[in-house]
Amino acid sequence: MPSVDNALPPLDGSVSVLPGFVDYHAKHGPDRALYVFPYPDLSSNELRTISYLDFAQATHRIAHALRPKREGQEGAVVAMIMNVDTALYHAILVGLIRAGCVPFPMSPRNSAPAIASMLERIQCHRIVSQPAFDGLIASTRAALPSDYAIQIDEAPTLLSVFPSLALHPQDVPEPAPYPSPPEEPSLTSVAFYLHSSGSTGHPKPVPQTHEFVRNWVGFPAVTCARVHGLSWGTHALPPFHMIALTTQLFAPLLSGRPTSLFPPRGMHDNPPVVPTPQNTIANARKTGCHVMMAVPSFLEAWANNDDDIEYLASLKLLTFGGGPLSKVNGDKLVARGVRVCTSYGATEIGSMAHFPLDDAGVRNRSPEDWQWARIADTSKPRWVDQGDGTFELQFLTCPTHRPAIENLILPSGERGYSTSDLWVPHPTKPGLWRMQVNTLSPLKWV
Repeated sequence: MPSVDNALPPLDGSVSVLPGFVDYHAKHGPDRALYVFPYPDLSSNELRTISYLDFAQATHRIAHALRPKREGQEGAVVAMIMNVDTALYHAILVGLIRAGCVPFPMSPRNSAPAIASMLERIQCHRIVSQPAFDGLIASTRAALPSDYAIQIDEAPTLLSVFPSLALHPQDVPEPAPYPSPPEEPSLTSVAFYLHSSGSTGHPKPVPQTHEFVRNWVGFPAVTCARVHGLSWGTHALPPFHMIALTTQLFAPLLSGRPTSLFPPRGMHDNPPVVPTPQNTIANARKTGCHVMMAVPSFLEAWANNDDDIEYLASLKLLTFGGGPLSKVNGDKLVARGVRVCTSYGATEIGSMAHFPLDDAGVRNRSPEDWQWARIADTSKPRWVDQGDGTFELQFLTCPTHRPAIENLILPSGERGYSTSDLWVPHPTKPGLWRMQVNTLSPLKWV
């Protein structure tokens, strides 16, 4: 098992996760790669990286641009409605946190009434967006009360915050350090918002407190990357989603290993690469990731291509979320040596399934158990017998995992989150559970 690098940020709470871990890397490993991608486009075999120093400086530039001199209200919520390259997206999120704002990444596929509903719920009066969404923003204004004030700011461009990515880069001075906060935020204050899937109505804002963000560093996807020295390939995931933040931002911050991304297209004023099964696996081959995550439809396509299967078998792990993978194709991949596993999580609880690399606690687990999951040891699961062989999964609040939303109070006074997801236990391997596909699908992306 690889040893943990001494240059990695400490997990004892002495350094804030955002932006503290970014600054820690910028100081102790400035040239280490945070992101790796083909450059300048998908057809290239040349690789480029964004270092931790590049990223940290980008967040300072963004903070200066979006809240100059730290003037105005501390803790104001700022919605992010945009379609930009992943590296820029995460830099804007962290830059807003650095600026003392509370970012709210939103799917640009949300309807105007859904966006208006979320803005009103948390009294958000500012949106960072792009001209491409002027129509959506106008419709959102129309869906809000006539006296509801909204400030619209244009999102910083890729080259304005990552000048080294220019095809012909010029010397650009380092940004001045952004002013520090008057006081460090409390653990109970909100670091950022995410929204629920909206599968049963309008999506709802889900506050991610600094305490919950600290819990994120204990999620299996993050700790697995740190302990085993893994580079994630999650370039096909939308950056506004919980699992994307986990694997595209938190995992590299914890592990010091770069995450694989599609090549940015903002330097050409083009929208980001649209993921397909073909360009996703091609990008993974070039960037040398160890672990991949994708939606099930991509795995279904790869299962019918011998060359793709051969490559996937070289990975340490292939995981999926957002819905079920057919047993036929899952079994086919496993039979050819691909280490497939299911993932499970939600905006309200985080990414909560262990990966087989960390399953020493499950006796006799085999690759054929790819449909079965083990819930994170850092959580406190409660299995409620439904009387028909299924169990509802609930998460009780504990010192190492406080759900972002608590919708459950037991007679004992314990609080937690009821997922409404139904599971069945493995008949012979205690600790393994399989989710019933007729309930809300895990990691539902919007």
